Amino acid sequence: MAGKKGNVNNADFLRQVSANAQSAAKDVSKTMERIGAGEIAEKGKKKIVHVDIDKMIDAPEDWNKYPRLKDTQADKYLELKLSIYENGIEEPLILWEQPGERYMILAGHNRHDISCEIIQECKNEPGFQEEKYRYPACIVYSKEELTEDQARGIIDDTNLYRDFSKLPPKVKNEIIKSRLEVYKRRRYSKGERIDQLAKELGIKKTAIYENLTIGENVYPPLRDLYYNGSLTRKAILKFVYFDGDTQEWIYDNFKGQITEPKVLALKKNMTRDAIGKVFRSEVESVKKLTIEVPASRVDEFRAMFEKWLADTEQGE
Repeated sequence: MAGKKGNVNNADFLRQVSANAQSAAKDVSKTMERIGAGEIAEKGKKKIVHVDIDKMIDAPEDWNKYPRLKDTQADKYLELKLSIYENGIEEPLILWEQPGERYMILAGHNRHDISCEIIQECKNEPGFQEEKYRYPACIVYSKEELTEDQARGIIDDTNLYRDFSKLPPKVKNEIIKSRLEVYKRRRYSKGERIDQLAKELGIKKTAIYENLTIGENVYPPLRDLYYNGSLTRKAILKFVYFDGDTQEWIYDNFKGQITEPKVLALKKNMTRDAIGKVFRSEVESVKKLTIEVPASRVDEFRAMFEKWLADTEQGE
């Protein structure tokens, strides 16, 4: 690929390393096999057609909550790019026909982006086969074949194979809520929804409950402190101890003093006076200590420590 020196974009380099990237292509067929409720036909029942990438458009932003790979997982994006350069797009994109000979991308945003990049970077290379990237294999649904809910369901289901752990906290929360709504429409019981989502995302059920708690029980401006990285998940969950009015009071009165150590110092059932003392004080950073205590004196030590904590909270 033509480009500045040092960029991973020349044809010789790509040919050398692309053999190591075969696993990067998305396995859309897995999604085609498991998606239910008539939201998508089985792969074998839809004709594969080739569509010009210039006629493809992104799904609306609020439909596709997953960020692009190049923005969050550059290594995976490069692997996928190398694989597509060598082999073309091996798994079909899923498109939804729109007015004006346009096709909304429901699955394959990264593959579309990469194809456009390869054409732009390689179009002047001798012997470059532009058609290989311009007309990828696609599964196309006519406008009448899908409802908006079904189209959004395809987007959600075909994105579940990414590394969920690397997504931003706000995106994780939105995806969890969206997926649970999908399962609810499919008449899963509450327990089945949680089990299914934990399995598909590769996370513990406790993580799902914590995300839901943060999304539903934390005052939005406080929640944003978690989403922007100012507070950890452990800290933001401290605010669940207090009702919505108290959380709003905390933010309105101490928003410039809300730090990780101070939030971690909050205790359940604290009065507003006690909360105010925490945020007005100079709370030191918390440090984890490991102490060895004779087995026969564990209960004694625990009682002494709990009394010390209680005295500290009362300012004694």
